[in-house]
Amino acid sequence: MEFQGFQNSLPLFLIISIAASLVAIAFYAYRNLNSIPTLPRTGLIFVRSLALLLIFLLFLNPYYFSSETVSKNPRLLFLLDDSESLGINKGDYKGTESYLNVLTQLNLSDFQDIDVEFFTLGSSSKQIQSPDSLKLKDAETNFANAISQIQELEDNFDASVLLSDGIITYGRNPSIQASEISIPLYTIALGDTTNVRDITVNNIVSNPNGFTDTKHIVEVEIAQNGFADQRINVELRDSENRIIDSKSIEFNSTESVTNTSFELELTEAGLQQYSVKIQPIEGEWSTDNNSGVISIDVSDSKTRIIHIAFEVHPDVKMIRSILSEDQNIELSTLTWLGGSRFIENEIPDLIGFDLLIIHGLPSNSSGIEFISEINTLPTVYLQLPKTRTINTGTLSEINLLDNSGNQLFQLSLFPAAESNEHPVLELPEIGFQTISPVISSLRSVASYPDAIDLFKSGFQGIETPNTIISVYERGLIRRATISAWGWYRLYQSPLETERMFVTQLFNNIITWTANDPDERRMKIIPSKSVFNLSDQVIINGNLNNESGEPESEATIEFTLTPQNGDEQTVNMSNEGNGVYKFESSSLSPGLYSYSAIARKGGREIDTQTGEFLIQDSNSELINTVRNDELLMTLSNETGGRFFEYDNLDTFWTQLNNDDILQKKEELVESYIFPVRSAFWFMLVLILLGTEWFGRKYYSLP
Repeated sequence: MEFQGFQNSLPLFLIISIAASLVAIAFYAYRNLNSIPTLPRTGLIFVRSLALLLIFLLFLNPYYFSSETVSKNPRLLFLLDDSESLGINKGDYKGTESYLNVLTQLNLSDFQDIDVEFFTLGSSSKQIQSPDSLKLKDAETNFANAISQIQELEDNFDASVLLSDGIITYGRNPSIQASEISIPLYTIALGDTTNVRDITVNNIVSNPNGFTDTKHIVEVEIAQNGFADQRINVELRDSENRIIDSKSIEFNSTESVTNTSFELELTEAGLQQYSVKIQPIEGEWSTDNNSGVISIDVSDSKTRIIHIAFEVHPDVKMIRSILSEDQNIELSTLTWLGGSRFIENEIPDLIGFDLLIIHGLPSNSSGIEFISEINTLPTVYLQLPKTRTINTGTLSEINLLDNSGNQLFQLSLFPAAESNEHPVLELPEIGFQTISPVISSLRSVASYPDAIDLFKSGFQGIETPNTIISVYERGLIRRATISAWGWYRLYQSPLETERMFVTQLFNNIITWTANDPDERRMKIIPSKSVFNLSDQVIINGNLNNESGEPESEATIEFTLTPQNGDEQTVNMSNEGNGVYKFESSSLSPGLYSYSAIARKGGREIDTQTGEFLIQDSNSELINTVRNDELLMTLSNETGGRFFEYDNLDTFWTQLNNDDILQKKEELVESYIFPVRSAFWFMLVLILLGTEWFGRKYYSLP
């Protein structure tokens, strides 16, 4: 242990002076006490001096450095696939039995000189204490989450081991992501590689949102192997298992993927569940994958939006393209020609529209009196180069940003808030330093003090105080202003990340502005509108009192009613600071409605109702062919090895040959601060106590 110095800025001469002064104070206190012998008096002076010097020394905060080399056990991170496909008996693989045999053969519990931690692979990755916690019931396999888990913990482990069949049912392919892992990944392939005679509902594609009195397209992809010249019936059924429509499909080859579609008429609002079922035929390996379910959140009507362009610009076409691609939007357009003339012959009545989008501003208000209802309409205003500084009568209040700079620059975007601070900022990840620039001036400032800035501009890589996107909410009206243009270049970018970003950005702005502000005191929101059977159902609640402050002393009575069953009523757990929660992991498939009543004392604060759906997904049963190629890629990219579940004799030998199982010598460095130790303070108390007893013994004041 080496002394490193003091953590203070006092000069050395001052430290010496103070120390000498403390000794002098102790001596001065006893200089005239001739009533006690010299030796005890000297002892008392010494004890007080030592106590004062020790206190001063601790005040200076000295610290020491020490280092030692320690031997540590090798550390392995095991990722165990907990998905439903691993429990299937197929070929030589006997499902749960084979899985348990592999874990027994690895003999993990008997290795005292290896530190092992276990995480699951499924819809999410979570730590478990032992493989005994595996249930093989997860309805999804998200490899990207598992690789992210390894990346997060790789500094704490020497290698990782993955036991899986390599079948991805959710999320992106992790091959590229795996190349960034700094520790080797060893893969053990579970499952069977043979194809079987089977028919499966491979995929169902449908818009998750719809509207009453509209036609809804449901597209179904059916895969088959070994059923050439066979005809099957495919049925679309409602939540009551009633057949809505049926199609007959003939397979012309031994192996094929066939697409068919249904046109579904939506008549009832709410969260609706439908299923696609294939009638079983003789010789199928399994009929569990002959069906699939979808859910559609049906609303009473579409969002009506009118887009008025007062200037010709590529951004105008971009906005209209984004809006026209959304089936939930009914879009009307007006393109100004000057005065009261528009390309479109008929000018609609703005009453009844949910959102007004204005691109640019007219040079004068003559002929546009029909926009007088702007005070009662949510608006999105997008500035354009020729008209950004014009304030025209009633239109001036839609402009949240004063953009009056004469010079225009290419600017980058800088988020002005975190993604969880506003719904508009819930966007795909993107590198803001490298994103294609937009165009505006460097004099764009907020004209409404209570507006919220979402994006600032950056110039030459440096964030500026100028605002690009600002939003505003007052009463039941929301407004948004965008002070830059050139967004079409992101929309037409060859990079998919930029196209996705700009599309999601404008969808978020439009959706947020068009929706009425939620003025309820209580908000009860399911973490998902549709849960898989293996998911934990989580219902989150937030409660404010009549003053708008978080209410933490209330009781929220939560009543859950299944579509066919008895209701149950519980109190939501109080998480503090106005946050409440309901959790359950034992609900059966079906549609559930809920109601919540918040009370404090005898006073009812607010009520809310809603619904969610639990569906039994068969995604793990669609593809049961082990993906050795993916598992080999993951191990090769990281410097690991690939093993098959029935050939593990050399597993531990290989890890040992790769120097994974060797003890590691690590240099452990530490800094020691006496001021953080109770020992020195106890020593000060002992010294002062000794002096006190000495003074009492000699009857000193």
